[in-house]
Amino acid sequence: MMPGLSRLTIIIYTVVLIFNIAGCASPPASRHAKKEPPYLLRTSTPSGIRVQGVYHTIKRGETLWRIAKTYNIDLQYLAELNNIDDPARITAGQKVFVPGATATKTLNPRYSEPPSTPPRITTGGKDFIWPVQGKVVSTFGIRNGLRYEGIEIAVPSETPVKASNDGEVVYEGNLKGYGNLVIIKHKNQFNTVYAYNQTNLVHTGRKVKKGEIIAAAGNTGPCSDHRLHFQIRKANQARNPLFFLP
Repeated sequence: MMPGLSRLTIIIYTVVLIFNIAGCASPPASRHAKKEPPYLLRTSTPSGIRVQGVYHTIKRGETLWRIAKTYNIDLQYLAELNNIDDPARITAGQKVFVPGATATKTLNPRYSEPPSTPPRITTGGKDFIWPVQGKVVSTFGIRNGLRYEGIEIAVPSETPVKASNDGEVVYEGNLKGYGNLVIIKHKNQFNTVYAYNQTNLVHTGRKVKKGEIIAAAGNTGPCSDHRLHFQIRKANQARNPLFFLP
């Protein structure tokens, strides 16, 4: 029985996160003792999650808004998935991955005229900060039919990892494929994920402030080099961190 729970009262708090990790071979068995997370975590293979969808080849005169409307997909999500922060810069011949689609479509002529208020892609913001400073060596999005739900940032060993926003630590431990891992819950249904840490420096239940050091970066994940695996999730859907970071 979990500490703090009587034999007559059991509270089950289950949050399912579907994670994936980019670009490295499967890790060896963890050196750490197994630790049960406070909620269920389902991990996929380190090479990413295979997703259904099609590549739409942009033709002259087509816009990202028209593509999103024709395929009935959220414009912001389509932009994040394809790392398009400025729809005005897409070009003929460029390929856009449309998740969930089973066949390519001819764009609906109903959407040939742009809306009176041009749709905007939201980028940047003041809520989140970079957890570390370094080169992004693996990006969010689709590569070869696989979806990668975070970014990976190369850093020297033991680089301080900072909380990207105010919040509460809801998980601290070690998981296969992620190594030492910290998850922080924020307001507005956001969570941030910090993996591959050499050492976790906070415990579950701790309240943290934006910029507070929560871990030391390492290579306890599937990669031999030192890097941080970082995710931003809203309502348990992975979002492109580069669209939320300044």
